[in-house]
Amino acid sequence: MRVLSNVIACLASAEVISPTGSYTDSRGLQRDTFQINKTLSTDDYHFVVLGDWGGRPAPLYTSPLQVSGAVALMKYAKLYKPEYVVSIGDHFYFNGIESVQDRRWERTFENVYDSAEMMVPWYPAMGNHDWDKLPEDTEGDRLGNGWAQIEYSAHGTGRWTHPDLFFTTEYTTGDGTIVKTIVIDTPTLTGVYSGEPPLPDRDDPRCSNFYNLDCPLKRLNPLFPEISAWAFEWIEEELVKSEHADYLFVAGHYQIVDTGGIYDYELFRRLDPLFEKYRVNAFFQGHKHTHEHAIRSPKLFPESGEENEGTVHYITTGAGALLDVEAVIFEILQAGPSPRSGCHERWENSGNDNGQAICKYYWSTRHMNSGFTSVHVTKERAKVSFVTAEVENPADDFIVGHEYELFPRK
Repeated sequence: MRVLSNVIACLASAEVISPTGSYTDSRGLQRDTFQINKTLSTDDYHFVVLGDWGGRPAPLYTSPLQVSGAVALMKYAKLYKPEYVVSIGDHFYFNGIESVQDRRWERTFENVYDSAEMMVPWYPAMGNHDWDKLPEDTEGDRLGNGWAQIEYSAHGTGRWTHPDLFFTTEYTTGDGTIVKTIVIDTPTLTGVYSGEPPLPDRDDPRCSNFYNLDCPLKRLNPLFPEISAWAFEWIEEELVKSEHADYLFVAGHYQIVDTGGIYDYELFRRLDPLFEKYRVNAFFQGHKHTHEHAIRSPKLFPESGEENEGTVHYITTGAGALLDVEAVIFEILQAGPSPRSGCHERWENSGNDNGQAICKYYWSTRHMNSGFTSVHVTKERAKVSFVTAEVENPADDFIVGHEYELFPRK
C-alpha cells in the first residue's frame, strides 16, 4: 500500500481538524479523510455560497465589485445570519498567496468580510487563480501556494476551515434534517486553466457521445494526477454513503454545466452521471463571473440512457469580485447574454434549451456590482436565492434576482 501525504513534504501544514478516517483507492493510494459534523438547535438555517471574490493583487488588494458585494452580503447576513460560508475559489487574484503570513489574508479577506455575522466557518474549495503561475516575465516566477490556504486554518480569526483539498460537512438541524456538502478541488481534478477547459477531440468518433470516458480530451492536465485519480473514486464513495442525507450538495470552482452547456468535459462525464445516480440536489460552482442556474438538457444523455432532463441543479455563483469579459461584450453588443446561453432570446421558443442545458436564470452586472447565493434550509425545502448589490432603489441594500426551491431527496 502506498501512502501519499495530504501536503507535499516540502510545504509544512498545520491541522486544526483531525482526520476522521482514510480512504484507499483501487490503485492502493491512501489519504486521510475529513468530515465536519455539527448539530444545530434550530429547525432551519441559512448558509451562503460565495465565489471568485479574491479582490486584486497588491497594492490594491480589493476591487470595487468585491467591496460592493461584501457590503451587501454583510447587510443581508444581519437579516439572515448564515451558519457557514461555502467559498468556491479564486480567493486571491491573480496568483494566490505565498504563505500564511501573506498580507492578502488580512487585506483581501479578514478586513473585508469583517462583520460579526461573517465570523462563522468558511469552507473553501480552491480555484485556478489560487494555484496559478505568475506570468513568465514576472520577477519571482512561482505558483500560487494552495497548500498555504489549507495551513491558514490554524491562523487568522479561526473561521477559515480548510482541512484538505477534499472534505465533507454535515449539518443536522433540531428536527433531524441532514444537509451534507462534498467540497472538491477542481484544479486538482482537471488542471489549472482560465478560459480553456478540457474539450473533446471532435474529429475522434469516440467523442460523438460526451459521456464516453475513452474520448480523448484536449488540455486535460490534472494538477496532482495521483490525487485526482484518488479523488474521483473518493467522491463516488462519499455519494454512496450519503443515502441518509435529506439534502446533498457538492461544491467546487469550475463549472460542470452552465447556461451555455457543458463547460469542463472531464468533470461532466465523470461526475454528472454520479450526481444523478445518487440524487445530488445541486452543484455550486464559480469560475464564470456571473449568476446562472441551469440543468442538463434532455437532448444530452448517455447512449444507454433515456431522454430526460437533468435532475441536478447547476448553480453558478462566481460574481464575487471581477467582471465577466464575455458577458460585458455581449451586454454592450446586444444587451443580453451570449447566444450560447439558453437564456438568450434565440432559445425562447425551445424552452430556453440550447441542446445541452436548460437556462432557468442568468445575470451579469451592468453597474460594477457583485453578488452571492444564499440557501435557506428547512425540513420541507431548501430555497436558493441569488442576491446582488445591483439595486435599483438607492434605499435598498441588496436585491434578490432569482429564487428556486429544492426538495428533500427522501
